[in-house]
Amino acid sequence: MQIPRLIFLAIISVTAASGCPAQAQQRYCTDGNARILRVEMYPFVPGADEIVLKIKNLFEDGCPGLDLQINLNQNYYSPDNTGILAADADVYEVDSVFFDDFLAHKNPRPPSQSIVDAAGPAVPFAKDIATFNGTQFGVPHWICTDFLIFDKDFPQIGAIKGPTDAARVFAALGKGPLMDLKGSTTLGELYLSILVAHYGSAGEALKRLDSDRPDDYALGVLRTFASMEPPGFGRNKKYHQREGFYPRQFARKSGSAYVGYSEDTYYALNETAQSCLLDQCLGQNDLDVALWPFADEGAKPVAWVDMYMMDARLTDAKLRDAEAFIKFMMSVSTYEAPLLPPSPDEGVPKYLLPARDDVYADPPMAAAPLYAKFRTLIGPAIPITEEGLNFKLHKISAILEQALPMSH
Repeated sequence: MQIPRLIFLAIISVTAASGCPAQAQQRYCTDGNARILRVEMYPFVPGADEIVLKIKNLFEDGCPGLDLQINLNQNYYSPDNTGILAADADVYEVDSVFFDDFLAHKNPRPPSQSIVDAAGPAVPFAKDIATFNGTQFGVPHWICTDFLIFDKDFPQIGAIKGPTDAARVFAALGKGPLMDLKGSTTLGELYLSILVAHYGSAGEALKRLDSDRPDDYALGVLRTFASMEPPGFGRNKKYHQREGFYPRQFARKSGSAYVGYSEDTYYALNETAQSCLLDQCLGQNDLDVALWPFADEGAKPVAWVDMYMMDARLTDAKLRDAEAFIKFMMSVSTYEAPLLPPSPDEGVPKYLLPARDDVYADPPMAAAPLYAKFRTLIGPAIPITEEGLNFKLHKISAILEQALPMSH
């Protein structure tokens, strides 16, 4: 949900850098008068200011007269009045943790059928979480869940059935997994995933998301996770603040596996490509992926969805521009631009997961070896939203922070 990700801001950096003259010269907007479109984007992106400028330039080239104003709110997830819920924009990128809050407090304008059609087929659970009482309010853009990314040399890792089994397998290997167990909501998200896997549904899990009465089973599992990690990892605040630290350490074989989002794989592969001696780190062909089973009942992954939502006040030219922007960002070519390098020698896939389902079958995407696996694994994931959920995750994270050992 909020672990820093290479979100869609990166889309245009590759497009602009590689030329793509046909797309740059395309007309996106029908109006030509001077006007403004305000977009609230996810801020936790490397080089965000430079990338936003490229987005602005490319989209404005196809929209004469338009001033595209993009805001990067560093307090996006803040539960106070500085977070995304307090923003004032025309288009928002909304994490599904806020979906019910946006409905209650922002009254977003449902997308037109032309936007829904242009956005292509959505991964089913992404469309479900973007819909309320039969009305689709969001246009799903990215999806994520926690995966188990591991070294193929240890195939027994991929067969792990739950935390108890994981402790046994990693103890036998003599090298544990790496996962981030710090952050203002990180522990809360993991805790929620344990509740869903253990109690079987989002509804049962939400009933138990009570910071005054932490669930004994979930707390015990988090302690197991912490104990499995190599010494010094997991509970370190400084490591949490270093972008891509844990997957980069996984690439360097500091752990036998990594638990995190699919896009974290990029950091591991980039570390190998940019910073490792030849054959000293894990490469793309060394990796395999599975779902991380958060409870002994097995894997029942929780999904988060980033979606576009439009302000209720949009009319006339501003509405047309907002729709044009979303259509532009949802095209297959715009998806693929940041996700895939021009060639295997010029970079590694970002492995961020599109919510547009037909992107995965497009030949360039299908050629990236892990995309098909990630898409298959995330298929049965359970999206969760509830009004005030972000606040609850902050609150339970603070309690869990005190309940877990500071280090091991």
